[in-house]
Amino acid sequence: MAGTTNHYNPDYVIHPGEYLEEVLESREIKKRDFAERIGLTTKAVSQIINGKTLYSPDVALMLEKTLGISARIWMNLAESYQLFKAQEKERKNLETEKTKRWLERFPISDLRRLGVISSDRKPEVVADYLLRFFEVSRPDVWDAYNKTRAFAYRKSDKFRASEEAIAVWLHLAEKKASLLETQPFDKAHFTSAVDTIRSLTVLEPAEFFSRMVALCQAAGVALVIVPELAGTHISGAARWLSSSKALIALSLRYRTNDHFWFTFFHEAGHLLLHGKKNVYLDSDRADGIAEEEEADHFGSSILIPEEVYRQFLAEDSFSRPRIEAFAAGIGIHPGIVVGRLQHDKVIKFDCHNTLKQKIDLSSF
Repeated sequence: MAGTTNHYNPDYVIHPGEYLEEVLESREIKKRDFAERIGLTTKAVSQIINGKTLYSPDVALMLEKTLGISARIWMNLAESYQLFKAQEKERKNLETEKTKRWLERFPISDLRRLGVISSDRKPEVVADYLLRFFEVSRPDVWDAYNKTRAFAYRKSDKFRASEEAIAVWLHLAEKKASLLETQPFDKAHFTSAVDTIRSLTVLEPAEFFSRMVALCQAAGVALVIVPELAGTHISGAARWLSSSKALIALSLRYRTNDHFWFTFFHEAGHLLLHGKKNVYLDSDRADGIAEEEEADHFGSSILIPEEVYRQFLAEDSFSRPRIEAFAAGIGIHPGIVVGRLQHDKVIKFDCHNTLKQKIDLSSF
């Protein structure tokens, strides 16, 4: 990503006056003679040559007639020089200890690994890439913008993470989602898609994920995978990108299918049950916020209906064959049943883990 960013960063740009002086010298034209021919004072010509003034469009047209060099060339020289000087000023503004401290708040190593920023270690260069990634102009502007956005985050009181790392992870998810075209969101269509996706839990990741993405797209939801970054502790997130397009982002934090599927249906619950203004960030199963508890219940119940689960628990038999038979009977992968039993402390966390499926979606 860093390599494809269109940066215009020349080390040196000639001032238009230098070019004019070179033209006059090559044609052996005296400044006084040139001033008379162009209709300016000798002082005005000297100020242009010495870099004290830049060309105006009127002067550029006068130069075109006098020297036969296009007015566009003169204006391009002037514009390039002005841009170069502005970039030099911006670079110096980023060459500060304040910028270094600002960068320390972000998962820079992860961003280098992902190609978001270059391998250059100069703080001003790193800051420039980071600002372009976030699409903001200055570090202080980003701080103010992110503070406003952070008010929309809905997360448990137990949620501990770096706000900057969260912002990076979410922005990566949003950029990835922007590449996915979706139909306008339709609640009934997405509800149906969620039911269909449940039936995919018995398949291998290589089979189910592309089908999940397509089902979500058709219902107005962009489903993306963004690996966990240092300092995020995020399992998944749900938010609205517009009034007609939603996002579900998964991090594969634990890389087993019980966590993967619960997280997906938890995030789906946010989209189906809750408002469009908030950003729902989820780490482990959370409490303390009504929306999180509702999404937890939605995700658990979709995977294993409560009445069926209570009947299973009442039988008090949790051997491997019994779990496999129960999972087959309700049409889900047995690893999901194991994860639910472990979470509810019905069985120990090291029990029946071989029934869980490892999730590798690195190719997506």
